[in-house]
This record gives sequence, C-alpha cells and structure tokens, in this order.
Amino acid sequence: MATIYDVAAASGFSPATVSKAFNSYSGISQKTFDKIMQTAKEIGYIPNGTARALTTKKSWLVGMLFSEELWTGIKHPHFGEIFSSAQIQLSKAGYDVVFITDSLGGEDISYIDHCRYRGVEGVFMAASVQFRQAVRCIVDNDVKMVSVEMSYPQRYSVLSENYNGAMIAMEYLYSLGHRKIAHISGPLDSTAAPERYRGYRDFLAAQGLPFDSTLVAEAMDYTTPAGYDAAARLISGARGKFTAIFAAYDSLACAAMNYLRENGLDVPEDVSIIGFDDLIQAEIVGLTTIRQDREQIGRIAADILIAQMQDMPMDLPYDVLVPTSLVVRSSCRSII
Repeated sequence: MATIYDVAAASGFSPATVSKAFNSYSGISQKTFDKIMQTAKEIGYIPNGTARALTTKKSWLVGMLFSEELWTGIKHPHFGEIFSSAQIQLSKAGYDVVFITDSLGGEDISYIDHCRYRGVEGVFMAASVQFRQAVRCIVDNDVKMVSVEMSYPQRYSVLSENYNGAMIAMEYLYSLGHRKIAHISGPLDSTAAPERYRGYRDFLAAQGLPFDSTLVAEAMDYTTPAGYDAAARLISGARGKFTAIFAAYDSLACAAMNYLRENGLDVPEDVSIIGFDDLIQAEIVGLTTIRQDREQIGRIAADILIAQMQDMPMDLPYDVLVPTSLVVRSSCRSII
C-alpha cells in the first residue's frame, strides 16, 4: 500500500506538508492542497482514519439523523437524494457518515447521547414537524448542525423556495387560462405546506381571483390514501367548480390523478394537475411539477456543516433558500 512518504516523493512536497493537507491544517495554499490530493488519488493512497483521528483530535464523523417512519429517511426519494449529495460533499472534505438513531444496543437513548457516544463533530438532520420534540435535545444543545426541510431559530437550515415555487405553479396554470384553481395542500402543521398554501392564496389575491375554501383540501399526510381522500373531498364538495389543481406534493398529485380518472374525469382534458417536488414518479406519469434541486440542497447543507465543524467564517442567513423551477409535462393543458 502507498504511504504518506510515497505521496510526498511523487508530489514533490515534504511529508510534513502532505500530512498538513491530509489533516486539513491551515497554512498551505489551495494549489498545494489540490496537487497533494490529486497525487494521492493517482498512486492509490488512502489515509488511515484512526491515525488521522489521533493526530488531529477529531473524529471526522458526521451524524445523519432522520426518521423512516415519518417519511424523512433515505427510503424517500426526496430525502435519499439530498443525503446522497451531502454524503459526497462531506466525503470530499474527509468526513465519514454514521446514522444517529434513538436506540443503541437494543436500549433507548436520546439523540444527543447517541451523538456523544459516536463522537460525531456535527449533525445533518432531516426532521418533520412530528419529529420536533424528539430532536429538541440536538437543537437546544451546542452541537454543530444543519437542517433540511425544517427551520429552527438561530440554527442553519437549507430549504427550497416553497413560496416562490407555489407562485410559479399558479402562474403557469394562469397562463394556460385557468381561473378556477383548486389546491390540495400537505399537512399544514409542517414547514413546506403552509408556504405553498400561502403562495396559492397570494397568487389568487394578486390576480383579483376570489378565494373559495371549498376548493382547498388538506391531506393529512403525504401518502397515496391521503391524496385519494383529498381528491375525493374536492370532487364531492366542488365538482365542476375548478378546471385545475395545484397539489403541494407530487405524491398527492399522482394520487389525485388516479382518483379523478377512476371517477370519470380525464387529466388533462377535464382537469389539469400540477405537483411540487419532481420525484421519479412524476416523470413516469407525465406530471407537470415544480422541481426541487435536491443535489444543491444536500451540497449547500453539507458545506454549511463543514464550515461549522472547521470553525470557518460564514456570511449566510440562518435559512438558506434554494430556487425551484417548472418542469412541463403532459398533465396540464391550455383552455384559452
């Protein structure tokens, strides 16, 4: 196996300088750092994690905290892509990832105690509102952290521009001639759903269109049954009163599409539908939607956490918003 001395000889730098690069010490230029890393890659040198931890007095570990049960885990395509992007960025900076749960060795343990047991230097957290109390021990502690999807006072979070994304969705439907637009919201005790609902209402007001509460159905969660139920309530309470639906999540939009078709309504001939997320299922069913840039969310969140762990200065707001964009497919049509 290649050693640090092989890297030094191949790169032309001293072993001491190579060691500083591997251990992220200050005092070496970016050009020198890049040359050493490229040389190490070319000759197949892999730093010894245990030795590096002993040398730097750092664990080089980041805790990933999420809940599969509450749809914020790696099985969910939205969060899975964010975690993957973050892990790549953390790895580039020399950090490994461990999962933080509320159990250890079969025994219950708080998240903060699990973090201390693992010796993590920071926490990358995806927590829904139902998860808020469980992670309070992290948020209220001095552990370095970054959150995606949830915002906490005086803590860094990376979120999509949910409000602006809703405005983009409504503007697109409006441009197609739709004036009677219904809304299927997500749970309004969450972070994103209220912002998307606010965008829906504000757009109506800006265009001088009346708000009709019978054209709004709140889904109790993000599942297919919840989307079916919300679509059923819209149809029973306001059938014929709307020509388009803005659904706050792709999962709800897809469920609504199925429900409408099963009940004799064609999408988009009778009802146009636009979603929010741009998950893989949206592409499969031809759903027009608002894309969240999950790769950028994960990368930015990782960079923020790295900066905290390395005590680097940051000139960022606590809530960093990532732009969204429109993806046009076949679920909407013009009625002009």
